[in-house]
Amino acid sequence: MRFEVFRNATRDPSIVEMTEKAIQILSKNPKGYFLFVEGGRIDHGHHDGIAKLALTEAVMFDRAVQRASRLTRESDTLTVVTADHSHVFTFGGNTPRGNPIFGLAHKKADDRMPFTSILYANGPGYVHANGTRGNITSVDYYDEEYMQQAAVPLESETHGGEDVAIYAKGPMAHLFHGVKEQNYIAHAMAYAACIPPYTDCPPHPSASAGHTHALSGLLFCLASLLWLLFR
Repeated sequence: MRFEVFRNATRDPSIVEMTEKAIQILSKNPKGYFLFVEGGRIDHGHHDGIAKLALTEAVMFDRAVQRASRLTRESDTLTVVTADHSHVFTFGGNTPRGNPIFGLAHKKADDRMPFTSILYANGPGYVHANGTRGNITSVDYYDEEYMQQAAVPLESETHGGEDVAIYAKGPMAHLFHGVKEQNYIAHAMAYAACIPPYTDCPPHPSASAGHTHALSGLLFCLASLLWLLFR
């Protein structure tokens, strides 16, 4: 799929539209359904070192979660939002409240040159000449394809190694808390839906006697934690 900023709205569906269509189709199943939605282009934008591409995708991902919430019922739909990794990407300090996130930090660096509020620890944005980094004073750092400066030169920016957040709502959402191994998520969702090997599961409040409860499950997975911070 194209990045959202380059998407042809008359031809290419957005992640919001695809999520809506998937739910409309899968919700016809009386036994419930499982839907996995990944905002993979967030990851691609960060690997390219271009924050605006990544964060615009993050905004669309957030809208997809909102659309799914309107199309489902929290009483019978477990929704989980998480990430499989982070990126070496950060919002720097010295930026006053209200300062555009794609703009410059309030102070200059020790080399007496400006720097943007958003930076990468490594990636293709590393540009040095004669022992010093490039001066971005005359650069359009609001451009959709502006590549933020990076501290270490790499062809592609790397994933980060810190823990990522996980959010959940709906039946058995209380199982998602604290620090967990990533493979725990699949087991918790299977338990919530009473999928084997988890057959001795607490009944759902809305399940009537003699009827199997059909739990719908939505798993939203980002290829980056960044939208969690941005949102």
